[in-house]
Amino acid sequence: MKKIIITLLAAWCIVPRSNAQVTCSPVFPGPDDNVTITFDPQAGDKGLASWTGDIYAHTGVNTNLANWKYVNPPEWGGAAPTRKMTRQANGTYTIVIATIRQFYAVPAAEKILTMNFVFNNGTGSGSQSGRGEGGGDIFYDVVQAGAPVKTKIISPSSSSFLSNAGATINVKAAASQLSNLTMTDNGVAVSTLSNATELNAAITVSGTGSHLVKFKAVNGAFSDSSSFTYVVVPTVQIANPPVGALLGSNINATSDSVTLLFQAPNKQNVYVLGSFNNYQIDDKYLMKKSVDGKTWWVKIGVTPGQVYTYQYLVDGSIRVADPLSNLVLDSNNDKFINSTTYPNLPPYPSTLTTGYTSVLQPGKAPYVWKTTNFVRPQKRDLVIYELLTRDFVQKHDFQTLIDTINYFKNLGVNAIELMPVSEFEGNESWGYNPAFHMALDKYYGTQDKFKEFVDLCHSKGIAVILDVVYNHVSGSNPIAKLYLDGGKPASNSPFLNRDAPHPYSVDYDLNHTSEYTRNYVERCIEYWIKEYQVDGYRFDLVKGFTQNQSTEATAGNYDQSRVDIIKNYHQKVQAASAGAYTILEAFVAESEESVYANEGMMVWANAVSDYNEATMGYTNNRLAWGAGLTRGWTGAKHDGHLPYMESHDEERLMFKNISFGNASGNYSTKDIPTALKRIELASAFFYTIPGPRMLWQFGELGYDFSINFNGRVGNKPIKWDYFADPNRKRLYDVTRNIINLRNTNSAFKTLNYVSSDLNAGYSKAFHIQDANLSVTVLGNFNVIAAPVTPVFQSTGKWYNYITGDSITVSDVNAALNFLPGEYRIYTSKKLPVPPAGYFRYFTSSTPEFAALVNEFIVYPNPSASGKTYVGYNLSQGGEVAWEVFNLMGQKVAQSSKKNLLAGSYQDELNSNLPTGTYMIRLNVNGASATKKLFVD
Repeated sequence: MKKIIITLLAAWCIVPRSNAQVTCSPVFPGPDDNVTITFDPQAGDKGLASWTGDIYAHTGVNTNLANWKYVNPPEWGGAAPTRKMTRQANGTYTIVIATIRQFYAVPAAEKILTMNFVFNNGTGSGSQSGRGEGGGDIFYDVVQAGAPVKTKIISPSSSSFLSNAGATINVKAAASQLSNLTMTDNGVAVSTLSNATELNAAITVSGTGSHLVKFKAVNGAFSDSSSFTYVVVPTVQIANPPVGALLGSNINATSDSVTLLFQAPNKQNVYVLGSFNNYQIDDKYLMKKSVDGKTWWVKIGVTPGQVYTYQYLVDGSIRVADPLSNLVLDSNNDKFINSTTYPNLPPYPSTLTTGYTSVLQPGKAPYVWKTTNFVRPQKRDLVIYELLTRDFVQKHDFQTLIDTINYFKNLGVNAIELMPVSEFEGNESWGYNPAFHMALDKYYGTQDKFKEFVDLCHSKGIAVILDVVYNHVSGSNPIAKLYLDGGKPASNSPFLNRDAPHPYSVDYDLNHTSEYTRNYVERCIEYWIKEYQVDGYRFDLVKGFTQNQSTEATAGNYDQSRVDIIKNYHQKVQAASAGAYTILEAFVAESEESVYANEGMMVWANAVSDYNEATMGYTNNRLAWGAGLTRGWTGAKHDGHLPYMESHDEERLMFKNISFGNASGNYSTKDIPTALKRIELASAFFYTIPGPRMLWQFGELGYDFSINFNGRVGNKPIKWDYFADPNRKRLYDVTRNIINLRNTNSAFKTLNYVSSDLNAGYSKAFHIQDANLSVTVLGNFNVIAAPVTPVFQSTGKWYNYITGDSITVSDVNAALNFLPGEYRIYTSKKLPVPPAGYFRYFTSSTPEFAALVNEFIVYPNPSASGKTYVGYNLSQGGEVAWEVFNLMGQKVAQSSKKNLLAGSYQDELNSNLPTGTYMIRLNVNGASATKKLFVD
């Protein structure tokens, strides 16, 4: 499992009482005062409530020039001595700041507005943190010299809470200057005091509904006030939600109401706070409880076309977004998402609340699907391309993936597996720290743009598979925040284990034997398939889907309870869409994985070590693990074996080749051209084996940056420039051609092959016997020349698929001499020699084009001036647009659509294209033609 590293992205949220877990002495510090800060880990978000060790203050200031300045040290986490706090007998922590300006080293000319805090446990990554209510940063005001009077309510610590009739609320409030002080409850005087700086009062709770307690200080012509709200909770209504309503939000057919369903058993009351009630507690938005006590629900009137935000307030103290939101706002990270990636992102209600908020968009126009007849590839035919959007395209968005679709089509892959795209903590991540399992992460784009990507993939015959993470949730996930005890899941949490029963714990561990967890996961499973028409899932770390206690030595043992849980989820996948893929990262006992394959699922089969030993030139490899028959899996079960030479979780083949490869004389697998050809050799013995395959992004170009470059989960270089390297381009072409061979010949659907051919040894031969075509793959994995015994299936002519050469075989066992790293793919019939280059995937013209366009030219060609013109003569009017693609299939320029009359036109393409070869495609009324453009 991956080590999750979360980057702190601090933001200034102006929310009343956000500093409630921090007190300061003096209460109203000036910029040149000595102050003592006290932090209460049991208040705020309670992220450090269970921590009894050292705590460190991550602190800076907001000034008149910028927010979060003068943070020293600037890094999050770590045990900086100057930020270490002192634990007190009552469990609080203090730190002395010897004059604010000097402590933070703020220049005299700069005005200090607030001291800012987030607290952590001082481990390298600050694995536990203490923040304000809702998870926001903590800000404490700094009073300027000569400033008018200021007020602060010291207790109670919360700005809004619930209470019961008859209870007593002790209030303590202070003013920065001697003033006339008053305190009122819904306008009725509670206490007054003249010429004082502190007021204490006891309020006896009575009546019903919301009460605003206001503290006011008047000093001459100046006054200031602070307030808090308490609500006397009425009796919760007991009633079942409407039949057919789903967990999460249910917008009705006319988009004028929404029914919210929320599972939070063992809670006393739940209010909905949102833009429809100004985030104030209102009995109109008190949720009803189902008869069985499991589900809270309420129906709210809305206006079609309006955008709403909302949260749940649970038991008056826990504020969370809807766990099953399909869109959330995040005050800390959304500001780093540009408007090109996510246009018209709703604004965060920063003056009203903190933490994640859910978004409702009643009446939003539905996406109109263009591809409605997509047929998923059979499992045996799958060639899956796994990618992390962040590290694959520079703009890290779905639009760029859309523009790059021809790259995948050209390569021949028929499925794309995206690493997690559901909302995760922060923006840049592998995605295995899930915050909301049913919301699309905005860092990659909008909901409609993702649908457009899936739609386009389907139009190209490519399935879309999502990597999903249901072993655990991050601390930002509402089902974690709902049930905490000392910073850990409470023992009575209906969703989570207080301590993971298995040794692969990450964040907060889900209990899959709980009906609440199953309801949650099953809702997510159905949603992505129904809403986005994705074609299946790769389930991360399913070894953890158990409540049986285990160690690393026993976690992989056969576990019937885990089998039952996973079978249930697979059935839900099939119920959502028959034939959708279920792929498991299991790595458990063969007897257990066999059950999954029998049920129609696929299991990851890690063949990295063997293939990498082979590419490096060492003999301790057994490529047979790339074949399902090696496991004795036959028939449909065979296709449950999903091997890979690389994945996101494994070291890159090329990196190990050039770092640790074998050598003999002048031949070294550490040399990049040789190392790339060794990947060709391995590919010949990988893609030709019948059954599903998977490759990791840029493996087809020989990506040679280590998985640990910039830290395991850190950003990696995006190397599209590899395509300009002839050696890497050759690997790409060979990979494409071998995939094309398997995609276009029925022999690769047969199971009449010999997996034992792939066992240990330098010289390898692999054989497929089919009525229409026999295939023999030969290779020398040694670093010296060596003979390979082919054991051809028959005598006669055999044809080298890659080169088109042929040999006449009279003795099927006669050894053939191979250079080090040499491979050959022989077929019993002559097949077309695979064409090189990208351009064969562009139709020169459609039949309708000639009837619409008299002439289509691109000039000057070759172009050296940076300016190119697209000329065309229309025989009849119509809608016209043109597009420019590079060798990788990425769209690099395009025109706007224009409605033109018949006649001649000339458009200037002024996009400063770098040197290279491009394709210009002219589209007229849906017909098209393509021309090559050479830029010197």
